[in-house]
Amino acid sequence: MQMRNPTFEVRPSVITGDTADVYLHRTQRILRNEGLNPTVSMQFSASREAVLSGSLEVKALISKVTSEGNRELWAVEEGSHISQNEVCLEIKAPYSSFGLYETAICGVLAHQTGWATAARDVVKTANGVPVVSLGAHNVHPSVAAVMDYAAVVGGCVSGSTVLGAQLAGTAPVATVSGALVQLMGTAVQAMLAFDKAVAPDVQRIAYVDPRKDIVEQVEQVARASGTNLDSVRLARTAGGRPVAAEDVQRVREKLDSISARKVGIVVSGRLTPERVSQLLDAGAPVDVFHDVSYIASAAPVAFLPNIRTISDREVPQETEPPPPNPRLRRLL
Repeated sequence: MQMRNPTFEVRPSVITGDTADVYLHRTQRILRNEGLNPTVSMQFSASREAVLSGSLEVKALISKVTSEGNRELWAVEEGSHISQNEVCLEIKAPYSSFGLYETAICGVLAHQTGWATAARDVVKTANGVPVVSLGAHNVHPSVAAVMDYAAVVGGCVSGSTVLGAQLAGTAPVATVSGALVQLMGTAVQAMLAFDKAVAPDVQRIAYVDPRKDIVEQVEQVARASGTNLDSVRLARTAGGRPVAAEDVQRVREKLDSISARKVGIVVSGRLTPERVSQLLDAGAPVDVFHDVSYIASAAPVAFLPNIRTISDREVPQETEPPPPNPRLRRLL
């Protein structure tokens, strides 16, 4: 997919190598002592099939630590399906200019690709119903925005954090918060207060209290909000039970019966592909899915670094090396 040009923050601790494996620091010191700094070609290959994300963040890092005219960075396009053992990124530069960042490069690719792959799985199962990633609650704040970005690479329409939406070139998506409903007393009071305080171009997505009758609340909010209401969000029902297809259907019927047909229904929760499939197969009239943890908790996809050439000489490999990957495109 064609992505915008995100501006990733490269933290000082990454530049100094404080987040790098210590053996890489020792390697750099030994090479300096020996007066060695050959130009190497290092390749990064995927450990399994996945959806690639992270090459543009790697570009931001390599841009800061290497010299223009003395570096090459090649990568498969963000959002592409990649195969097991496929070389997805390649760097050619003097080793000491980037070798310390092997840890960071592998980590960026591993986590972004894991999130993007999980997002693609949900989006594919949703079969045209938009999916939004609301998983920032479930990751460390230092990576929340990057997780949102990777989710968009994987096919989500947006995420919930301001910075993540900036990286992805989308508008952040959120509902009226459950905390506001509790603090204001009712879903109606929360929605009316939200309507007064928030700019009119922001979507009005009401949150209904799962401890009360959700259909009754939806009717009350829709009548009180009138044409301002865009959607209602269903998370759970009484007893903490996940929303079922029949719950969504009852809400749709109620909205239609009070001439609120334009009001959409958002279903949120941990939206595994299996849960999405169950809802849609059962005929749930869902307009948007909000995933709160499946994408965020995706396992990283390990990337394997490997030096392929030193001073343009081929390095013997443990296994038969793959042929050049025609999908690699030069980024630097």
